[in-house]
Amino acid sequence: MPRLKTEKVRRIKADLCKPGATQPQVAKKHRVSRSAVSDIATERTHKDVPWPDGGPPKKRSGGQRKPITDYDPTNARILELEADIAHLTEERNRERRKAKAGARDRGLFNAMADVLSEKIVAVKPLPKVRRDVGKKGKVIEEHCVMHISDGHHDQIVRPEECGGLEQYDFPISCCRAERYVDRVIHWTQQTLHPQFCFTHLWVLAYGDHTSGEIHGHTQRSYFRNQFKNVMAIGKLHALMYRDLAPHFDQVNVVYVPGNHGRRSKKKDYHGAHDNWDYLIAELARLYCADVANVEFVIPDAFSVNLDIGGVGFNISHGDDVRGSLGIPYYGLQRRQRSLTALGHTQDGPRTRYFCCGHFHKPGIVGDMDGEMLVNGPWVATDAYSFNAFAGYTEPSQWLHGVNPKYGITWRMAVNLRSEQEKKGPQRYVIDVDADEV
Repeated sequence: MPRLKTEKVRRIKADLCKPGATQPQVAKKHRVSRSAVSDIATERTHKDVPWPDGGPPKKRSGGQRKPITDYDPTNARILELEADIAHLTEERNRERRKAKAGARDRGLFNAMADVLSEKIVAVKPLPKVRRDVGKKGKVIEEHCVMHISDGHHDQIVRPEECGGLEQYDFPISCCRAERYVDRVIHWTQQTLHPQFCFTHLWVLAYGDHTSGEIHGHTQRSYFRNQFKNVMAIGKLHALMYRDLAPHFDQVNVVYVPGNHGRRSKKKDYHGAHDNWDYLIAELARLYCADVANVEFVIPDAFSVNLDIGGVGFNISHGDDVRGSLGIPYYGLQRRQRSLTALGHTQDGPRTRYFCCGHFHKPGIVGDMDGEMLVNGPWVATDAYSFNAFAGYTEPSQWLHGVNPKYGITWRMAVNLRSEQEKKGPQRYVIDVDADEV
């Protein structure tokens, strides 16, 4: 391409400095290429030729656009469309950021579960226990339901922190798990046998199995590592289900997350699986892969409706319930009434029982023909509860039977604490550093 003469470059630069001039117009006028004018304008070439008035023209934002001849910036319709475009652009960018963050977090746990599925060595199932069902016609068949929540299995509570009322760590939680399993087996297979026959066991696990990362709990946890914490807790739950499975035809385990296991600063209602409780559930499922009669339900939700022997149940952790004057039961009652009113719009049996934990205070709130069952904790108190409001609750978990005709027929709060804790766990001895993963 021949080099332009100095005089022609001077005229091109003069035309570029005129108001409203565009590079395509100048290139057409002087019969040169568009790229040649661009090189001159950006001073990639012909730097030696001076610009008029001492400098090149300022670059306009938005690029080289053709002017719109019929554009009226004061037109109401144009202003309305521009406002819509600005609003939609902001909304798109906001949702894109949320989706990207959510996909990254949930993808992390899903990826971890996929990797662990190839590494976890499933526990060996125990032989099935043969039961004498008694005489036909005199046996009441029911479903047995046990509740697991607010275990905080990785938490450490020292007696000096809470007036000597509690001592708690992971081995002690394993002892309490052994006691809970033994009580369930003894009550269903001996105390109520042979008048009652429990074909199905339901395990409702609704959150706070770990103290999680919030409030700096990981640094004070038993293993000082959150991943090791959930590995140990998942193995503990799996051993409980393994020991229970031989005594029932079917064991159904349902998990929903709590608030302590969340990974977001505030609760993300679209991120139920962005929670350490979800990973605990997946680990328990992987460890029980060879136990044929144990099935898991792990929905991507914070609550779930269940059909237990023809009776409707709703389970959630309960952290969404707001109290009144520091008393949560008014909030629980309002929640129960609202969910009961929505019952006619749902599939399956009408929900009669609502189960939650979170408050570390076992109780029953009755309203109309339904009940709200509030589960107890595994840990009696800790430094915060004891010093902030003298909180203390005897460790317990609900256990009850469900009859298709009468609903819940019997119930008991299984006390978890015993003198056996001083000797340490006998069956559930878990060492994550030496585990087969």
